[in-house]
Amino acid sequence: MNRPAAYILDLDGVVYHGRTVIPGACESINRLRSSGSRVVFLTNNATRTREAIARRLVDMGIPCDAGDVISSAYAASVYIKEKYGSSTIYPVGEQGLVEELKRAGHVIREQDADYVVAGLDREFTYGKLTLALDLLMNGAGFIATNTDAMLPTEHGFLPGAGSMVAAIQAASGVVPDVIGKPNKPIMDVLLKEYGMRSEECVMVGDRLETDILAGIMGGMRTVLVLTGASGIEDIESSGLRPDTVLDSIADLE
Repeated sequence: MNRPAAYILDLDGVVYHGRTVIPGACESINRLRSSGSRVVFLTNNATRTREAIARRLVDMGIPCDAGDVISSAYAASVYIKEKYGSSTIYPVGEQGLVEELKRAGHVIREQDADYVVAGLDREFTYGKLTLALDLLMNGAGFIATNTDAMLPTEHGFLPGAGSMVAAIQAASGVVPDVIGKPNKPIMDVLLKEYGMRSEECVMVGDRLETDILAGIMGGMRTVLVLTGASGIEDIESSGLRPDTVLDSIADLE
């Protein structure tokens, strides 16, 4: 079997847990790079810019540039730019989402926006919901960075972006275009960004319903690591079959 052109790695549950690097992750990533494969970090996290995500990895001892990261915030900004051009956007999200949208040439505003873009917002309020509802009722488009229901932390789970998206959808009746894993837009952005073909890539993740499903639908080989959300017992019930199951990223060769 030919060496993969790239390994696409999820972050939380694959490379680290919260602020703790998973044992062997740094060595495994260095080994993959030394073998000639590219390593790309693919995350549904829309709260940080690509630069901030890269800095966090560097602080953990993993060499990384912003160009090695694709986030759902970045993918959303590219998706809108390529499909609709520079647009006016009301973001329901945190500073990382706002910055990625601005860098793509979009204008941020609350009134008369072309699109509502929703992601994780830990300061989500009734006022923000009302603004989003008003825009959607007046014809704005609705885009979600991702619909992950929960956010893993070192202390358990917190409400994820899907909670904000669901509230806006319930109020407005408008179904969003969803960018992040397991959906096609983020995978299209990934492949175009690096000029790769899906069959050249291996998707490595800890969640069957996002990471592994994204890889399967995208035509990639898939590896499930058992250091995160999904366990070996979940494979049968999910109906999703990764090509390989490993105890952790440390076993990836």
